[in-house]
Amino acid sequence: MKIRYSYRKLIVNSIVLMLMASASSAQAARFFRYIDENQQLVLSHTIPNDKVKLGYEIVDENGSLIQKVEPQLSERDYQAKLAREAADKECKRTLDRVRNLYQFSSDIDDREAKAVESIETRITNANANLSNVLKQKAELESQAARMDISGREISRTLLDNIQRAQSQENNLREEIRLREDEKGGLHAQYDFERAVFGLENCSQGLPNTEY
Repeated sequence: MKIRYSYRKLIVNSIVLMLMASASSAQAARFFRYIDENQQLVLSHTIPNDKVKLGYEIVDENGSLIQKVEPQLSERDYQAKLAREAADKECKRTLDRVRNLYQFSSDIDDREAKAVESIETRITNANANLSNVLKQKAELESQAARMDISGREISRTLLDNIQRAQSQENNLREEIRLREDEKGGLHAQYDFERAVFGLENCSQGLPNTEY
C-alpha cells in the first residue's frame, strides 16, 4: 500500500517538474524582434531601452508572432490620431443620420423643395410688408415736406413716425437678405446630404461639400 502511494507521488512530482520545465523552456524561447539603427531586423533575447518606443514584436523560437507592441506616438502624431478618430466618429454619426432620414435620394429632393418653398413664402410676406412700409414712409415724408414748405414746424410725432417707418424698412430688408442667404445655404446643405447618402462607408471620410 505504501509502495503504491509512493509510486503515485513520484508520478505526480514528475508531471509537475515536466510542466515547470516546459514553462521555463517556453519562457526562454521567446525573442524580441525589432529594427536597429541600421534598419536591420534583429532577433534577440533582450531589447535596448531606446528601441522599445519604436515598437517591436515578441516571437517564439520558430519566428511565430506571439505579441506585437506598437510604436509610441509623438505628441503631434497622437493629436493627429485623435483628429482622425474624431473625424471617423463624426462621419459615422452623419452617415447614420442621413440613412435614417432618407430611404431614397428622391426623398432628399422632396425635403429640399419643401424647405425652399417655406423660405420663399416668408420672403414674399416680407416683401409685401416692405411695400406697405415704404408707402407709409413716403406719405409721412410727403406730409413733412409740405409742412416745411409752408413754414410750419414739423411735429415731433411725425418725425418719430418717419423714424419708426425707416426702422421697419431696415428690419424687413435685413430679414429678406437673411432669408435669401438661408435659401442659398439650403442648396449647399442638401447637396451635402446627397453626397453623404451616396457613401458606402467612412473609409474616405465625409465629402468636402459640407455646408
